[in-house]
Amino acid sequence: MIKILQLIFVFVFLLLFYGCQKEEPQIVPALNEILKFDPDEYRQELKFTLLQSDSLTYPGLKYLDTLKYFYSKRNYEPLFIKSFEEEEFAASVLMFFENAWEHGLNPLNYHYRIIAGEFLTATDTSAVVGRYKHLVNSELYIADAILKYSWHLRYGVINPVEIYPESYRMPLPDSLHRFLFKPLEQENIPEYLQSIQPKSKKYVKLQAALKNFYRLKDVKWHPVTINRRKLVPGDEDPSFINIAQRLITFGFLDTSAVKTRDFSNYDTSFVPAVKMFQKMQGLNPDGVIGATTVERLNIKPDDYINKIKLSLERFRWIDYSGTEEYIMVNIPDFNLYIIRNGAEIFSSRVCTGRKRSAYYDARYEIYKKSKNWKLKPEDWETPVLYSRISYMVLNPTWTVPENIVREEIAVGLRKDSLYLKKKDFKVLKGGVEIEYSAVKPAELIAEEIPYIIVQNPGYQNALGRIKFMFNNPFGIYLHDTPVRSAFSLDNRAVSHGCVRVEKPLALSEFLLNHQSKWNIDYLKAEIGSPVKDREKLREYWRVRNELRKNSSLGETTDIGLERKVPLYIDYYTAWVDKDGKINFRDDVYNKDKKLAEAMKGIK
Repeated sequence: MIKILQLIFVFVFLLLFYGCQKEEPQIVPALNEILKFDPDEYRQELKFTLLQSDSLTYPGLKYLDTLKYFYSKRNYEPLFIKSFEEEEFAASVLMFFENAWEHGLNPLNYHYRIIAGEFLTATDTSAVVGRYKHLVNSELYIADAILKYSWHLRYGVINPVEIYPESYRMPLPDSLHRFLFKPLEQENIPEYLQSIQPKSKKYVKLQAALKNFYRLKDVKWHPVTINRRKLVPGDEDPSFINIAQRLITFGFLDTSAVKTRDFSNYDTSFVPAVKMFQKMQGLNPDGVIGATTVERLNIKPDDYINKIKLSLERFRWIDYSGTEEYIMVNIPDFNLYIIRNGAEIFSSRVCTGRKRSAYYDARYEIYKKSKNWKLKPEDWETPVLYSRISYMVLNPTWTVPENIVREEIAVGLRKDSLYLKKKDFKVLKGGVEIEYSAVKPAELIAEEIPYIIVQNPGYQNALGRIKFMFNNPFGIYLHDTPVRSAFSLDNRAVSHGCVRVEKPLALSEFLLNHQSKWNIDYLKAEIGSPVKDREKLREYWRVRNELRKNSSLGETTDIGLERKVPLYIDYYTAWVDKDGKINFRDDVYNKDKKLAEAMKGIK
């Protein structure tokens, strides 16, 4: 017991002894105290800088004039960098600018390094000349970066109407209602910058894909070649080694599941990986490695990254993911999709407009100066637009546009005098139908064609049996077609601008889901397609007259839709599909090229 008491005594003594010896913690002066911060002197420096500055002294400030106005209304009180002790705030906003690459944007466009350098210089405790000037620079560059970054994430870097003035008709926010100062009026800037991050699933998935492809930048990208015209399963060729390596790099080939370790042999275990790659590129996934597949295998990571960046920009222009149900045509993909609550429920191949001539721009400038219609270059490219499908036309006629009369009808008639009759056209002059023999071929290529040429309903009609109508300034529509061969092509840019649909009946059935009178069986009967349910067919004939009342002209019948379905015809060369797989397509109209050039000029 005595020993225990002695030990307790010694412990208490040592505790008291060392406790008395411990020094009191020193209080480190705050940075404002060390640097003798003077708020009035700082505010005067801000005022002087703004009053004296111009685009030459601050070439990187996009919103300099805007900031001059904004701070004058605040009596030149700083908003963000209010003293030397704003390191936490500066770091929080710099994090967003530093990570701008995740949106496919350049962090340097948001003064990332300048802000960090100016604030670090201003708060350096060693002697610094013009300390308040550096603090002012931090304030102005942060304000400009916040405005620029916020605008880019909310509306996009580029105004698409400026670079595609004739072919972009998607809805954009009214410029009068774009509140430029909104970001500067937020109480919590980091919280606001977080809130404006695009959150649609398609955008976020594409961001993840961008990160994955950045990881490929350091991978050695050996050229892929083959020693024969094509490789098919079973071929043995040393050139296949590089192909196998490329498939492994993309993550399409699981080496643990490959039967053979001899990568020079294209055995069947490689076929699924080749097909996955072909599908990613929008090619026919047949497993045959030909020239086109080899060409795509040689696309470098930087090219993929650039495509993803451009698609992210397009997703920032318009986000229709909130629309409950809509139809979307992706031009470079040559496919139509029906989307319901963000999920793809239907797809169909489509054909879109032919690509412009490589000399289109130069020829169009000549045409504008000359005003000679003969020099006007043809433009069949399908425009980017938003509308609503409001009605369908069954057994439509086709009134041939004048440019097609000159380009195709005149040529056909020169080759065959019976061309018009064989194709089931009728010719009107002055509103009266005339005999084929009365048509003067030379007048079909005149500046003012005196004829209206109409193709009758039927199996030859260029619009097929169904036409899907929506309001637009280009006079285009979706339609059926009697020519099916083009749907087997990889590049289906073959039309005169309208969108040909491979599965018009399935699309019709979707549009008729909310129709009270018509259904798909009635529609099939009206256009002469087989109806399996005989009772439905008999029912149709009983009600046909009522169905067509006030909506028919001869064989042609209109079906007004009680529910008008949103339609987006858009342009994406990179996206993540419903299975979570990245997809890439050719820049069929060179729209990516034009957008990339525009974005290079952004500072």
